[in-house]
Amino acid sequence: MGRNEGELIMTRARTPIVVLSTACLLWCIAAGLLLWSIPLGSSESQSASAKVVDGQTIVSSGPVVAGPGQSFASESALGPLPLIVPVVLAGIATWSALRRHRWALISATVLLAFFTFITGFSIGLFYLPAAASLVVACVVALAAPDSPPGAAGR
Repeated sequence: MGRNEGELIMTRARTPIVVLSTACLLWCIAAGLLLWSIPLGSSESQSASAKVVDGQTIVSSGPVVAGPGQSFASESALGPLPLIVPVVLAGIATWSALRRHRWALISATVLLAFFTFITGFSIGLFYLPAAASLVVACVVALAAPDSPPGAAGR
């Protein structure tokens, strides 16, 4: 097996890693934009009024009005930072996949999985598919053959 054949095998093994990490990056960008702009959940409000009639207080309440919830942009105390963190981690993972840096890819995957777990009760669920795709990319990267001698990006 010559050097060109070895590089071809490495390129074929690397393709799913790059595709999965790029899909992760695109997912994180889309999730961040949607979370920032679309109202989450719903809100309810009810009006009440009180009158005093013959020495007694009569409280009457209005109808319950349901409306769209608040967007992440209006609710986040940290601004867009919680939505930027997964995009940056996915960008690092994509760069690592393109440059064949396995340990940087694994590090970015661990950090994104940790972020997804920590924020699981709020926005973490939206990033779960992205973290799962990076985990699969890491498994493929660890199973892929090493670069042939003399290849760039070992």
